[in-house]
Amino acid sequence: MKRPQQKTKRPGDHFYYEAKEQGFLARSVFKLQEIDKKYRLFPKNRKEPFFIIDLGCAPGSWLQYACKELNNDDKVVGIDLNKIDIIDPKLIFIQKDILEMNPDEFKKLAGATEGFNLVLSDMAPKTCGIKAVDQERSIELCKMAMQVAVSNLKKGGSLVIKVFQSNEVKPFTIELKKHFDNVEIFKPESSRKESFEIFIVSTNFKN
Repeated sequence: MKRPQQKTKRPGDHFYYEAKEQGFLARSVFKLQEIDKKYRLFPKNRKEPFFIIDLGCAPGSWLQYACKELNNDDKVVGIDLNKIDIIDPKLIFIQKDILEMNPDEFKKLAGATEGFNLVLSDMAPKTCGIKAVDQERSIELCKMAMQVAVSNLKKGGSLVIKVFQSNEVKPFTIELKKHFDNVEIFKPESSRKESFEIFIVSTNFKN
């Protein structure tokens, strides 16, 4: 896998330099690593091809991690408005607005006729500094990610969504529980202490 030069901003912490040392594009890779370690998003000894959707994938550190965990027959479809600079035979990148995507397009692109195993969303809104507005925009992106997951996951699949903490998170998790057996809130140690971001990890999609 080709790894572009580090582009992470706001240096000054252990995770930033560790990401740079390991050739990852952003320190956010360690958030996914922690989530994977706790929830085993990438099962070992898989007997069938494993398919992933990565929403809001730029700059690409989660894609880099996913490609590292995938086998040759597996595929990850990344989508973002911004261009990425990653080359890997397991990666299919779409530079496009998620709102313009037909849910069936993901399956066709990856050849995942039976659906995907995992949907990742590290999407975050362009913040305006008004807390309530930023929180509302974050929840809207979460709802979008849930729609993609419900349309594309196969039974038993998982969904990881980043969200800003707010009063709307609990009602959203209740909605997720209609589709998944297990829904949990997780804040990785690699998240900045001052950050309001948390991750909702939903596993065992009911289909």
